[in-house]
Amino acid sequence: MALTTGFSRQVRDSLVASLGWTEGNRLDNTVDAMVCVDDVTAGRPAPFMVYRAMERCGVVDARRVLVGGDTPRDLESGMNAQAGMVVGVATGELTLQDLGRHPHTHLLASMAELPELLLG
Repeated sequence: MALTTGFSRQVRDSLVASLGWTEGNRLDNTVDAMVCVDDVTAGRPAPFMVYRAMERCGVVDARRVLVGGDTPRDLESGMNAQAGMVVGVATGELTLQDLGRHPHTHLLASMAELPELLLG
């Protein structure tokens, strides 16, 4: 699992630290990679953060990637990367109807629905 963010490395590190996710602690057991906008030449909607996450996780086939997010830019980035699943999640400010106006493969009201989507 990889996390991507349009925040700078400094902001990302601050957010991750506030969660208690530090090296040798929860971070090592939670995510395989973290990519921020500082790691690529262009942020969303460019696909480069998705590609960098794939590279760091050893994934070569974008069809095996699920990109999830709560903004139109997240969905655009996933579609531009040709990810196998591009999932809009209405946990941010936008509703399912709002997210549904943008290209996607799936829409979820909550990340809690993700296991059902993957196993269903």
